[in-house]
This record gives sequence, C-alpha cells and structure tokens, in this order.
Amino acid sequence: MYSACLYCSASLARNAVVEAFPIGRRLAFDAAKGRLWVVCGSCARWCLAPIEERWEAIEACERQFRDARLRASTSEIGLVRLREGLELVRIGAPLRPEMAAWRYGRQYSARRRRAIAVGTGAAGAGALAATAAVTTGAASAWVGLLAMGVVPVIHVTGLLGFAAYAALDSFSATDLVVDGRRVKVYRADLRETHLVTSEMGDGWALRLKHAYGRLTVTGADAMRITARLLTRANGNGASGWMVESATRRLSEASDPAALVRTLAAHAEQLAAGHQQRKREFLHAMEHSQLAGKFDETRNPASLALIETPVRLALEMALHEESERAALEGELAPLVAAWREAEEIAGIADGLLVPVGVQQRLDTLKQDAGRHDAAAADPRGTDRR
Repeated sequence: MYSACLYCSASLARNAVVEAFPIGRRLAFDAAKGRLWVVCGSCARWCLAPIEERWEAIEACERQFRDARLRASTSEIGLVRLREGLELVRIGAPLRPEMAAWRYGRQYSARRRRAIAVGTGAAGAGALAATAAVTTGAASAWVGLLAMGVVPVIHVTGLLGFAAYAALDSFSATDLVVDGRRVKVYRADLRETHLVTSEMGDGWALRLKHAYGRLTVTGADAMRITARLLTRANGNGASGWMVESATRRLSEASDPAALVRTLAAHAEQLAAGHQQRKREFLHAMEHSQLAGKFDETRNPASLALIETPVRLALEMALHEESERAALEGELAPLVAAWREAEEIAGIADGLLVPVGVQQRLDTLKQDAGRHDAAAADPRGTDRR
C-alpha cells in the first residue's frame, strides 16, 4: 500500500475509518466501475488505488456514505464528511463534463489558493518596502497610486501572490527518473519542453529539456513525466472559465488519447515554426551589422507557453489516459509512478531524520523481522 502522492510526492496522510484502506483524508470511489482514488491534500490530484486494495475499501466507503449526512451533491456525485474528518466522494455515472468539474475544478482552485498563500508572504515584504518608499518620498508614481488605493487591493494581492509564487518556484527543481537516470527539471526548462508526434508508443513523445541536456521520452515514461511536469506548469491553478473551457475540449474529443495526439501534432507545428523563425533570424544577423538576440525559450509549443485551457485539457487527458491503462491491466505505468513518488518522499523524509535515529529504526525493524520469522517457524521453538 502506497502512502505518497503520485504527482507531488507529498504524504497522503491516514484515516482511522476505512480499515481496509487507511490511507488518505479524502477518498473518492465508484462502486459500479470498481474505482477508488485517494485525493491528495497538497496538490488535490486523484491518485488511483492499486486494484487489489480497492474492493473491501469500496464496500466500506459505500456503507459509511449511506450512514452519513449528505453535504453536497449533483445528479450523480455526492460528498459527505464524517465526524472523524474523512471526506467521501461517491461517483455514480456522471457525464464527462460533470465528472471533470468535480475532479479538476477543485484541484485547480486548491492550487490557486495555495499559490496566492505562498506568494503573499513574499509579496508582503515587497509591499512593506513600497510603503517605506512612499514615506521617504522615493516611490515611483505607480507605487503611489497603489498606496492611494486606485487599484483594488484584492486584485493586486492576487497578482503579487502569483508573481512571487512563480519567482520562488523557479528556484526549485522537479526530480524525475528517466531510464534509471535521475534528472532535474526547473521551471525555465518547461519553456523548452514540448510534445511531438512519434511512431512509437501512443503516437506522441515528449521532447524534454532538463538541467543536464535534452532527450526524447516515449511510451509510458512520456505519459508519467509529462503528467508530473504539467502539474508544475499548472501550479498557479486556474479560474472557473478556464477549467470549463478545458473540460469542453476534453469532452469534445473522441477519447483522451486522441486529444493528446492532436495537441502533440499542433505543438510540433508550432515548434517547427519557432525553429524556422530562429533560422531566419540567424541568417539575417549574418548579413547585417545590427546586433540582436533571438529568444530560444519563447517556443509557443512549450508546456509553459501553450494556452492555459489547452494545457489544462492536456493534463486532464493524460490523467484519464493513465487511469485507463491501469484499469485495463497495464499496471506498469501506475506502479512506476507510485514507486517514484515513494522514493522521492523517502528521500525528503530522510533529510529530516538524524542518522542515529534512522540507524536505531533500522535495527528495530530487523529485530522485528527475526522475531516474526521465528514465530512462524515451528522448528525454531524451544522443545526442552
């Protein structure tokens, strides 16, 4: 049983209500289709539970749901909160737009609130500096206008929060494992990472820029890595109309895989146009005395620069496609993602545990293992 989020590697926490599945503080389940998800409290993504751990947990969730007081519902989706703090989301047979609104609308709203909360602290420091500048007479005209309240405070706070969040996020890296090799991807690398068509895998691939170079990823690895990078690219969340536009794109596609292939073909065309403009620019520079610089990172096909509704729709499609593969028995992508999340979470947890304490824990685990083995082997008992 896994305990870390597939996408952000944060702990999924525990509950004391569902004995068959004590992981998670919000569980979503679809009894008819046999699906069970743990909703991450940090990034709000839905992590599909391993198939062998679903059935008893789904039955327990169904009983708890029926005995609890309904808090919110649509025609096919209901939400209850138990006294112990566990939230249950029961899925019936909703249409895709309704399901997407529940799954992804809440995710992007949570990310939006988190981005503002994280950035507000940094923006607050800037606001204090601006206030000091006003009092000393060194502020510029626009700072003075802000201080006088010409621009709505809430709007300005949100913009400053997003800007500060992006600045802070640019210094952190996303750790990935590609072909057994660990690589780091920074926010700036997303501006040079894009989808392309491919004859391998599902008809598309990821042209990845990372801290050490570039490579092309295909198949299950491409799906897993692109989903993680989109979680970061969409880290600021989205407004309601953007989510609605993205879900409309998803619902209009014949299936999620077809949408990904369509977006990959479009991204490849945009990337080719970007490269053509770069060649024309360099050719013009060779025959001109004018100095200039071509911004290679302004690739409109990149994960960071494609239109927000398109980027949201792509993340939704990849999420649903990975679940489809898992539900059809292709568990390798899901297991690989879980293991990567657990590995990263273990590294993060290990940084907080002193070496002496960790050694003592390892010793206790070994002693417990030997005790269990002796108890299970009747030949190891004392017959005197």
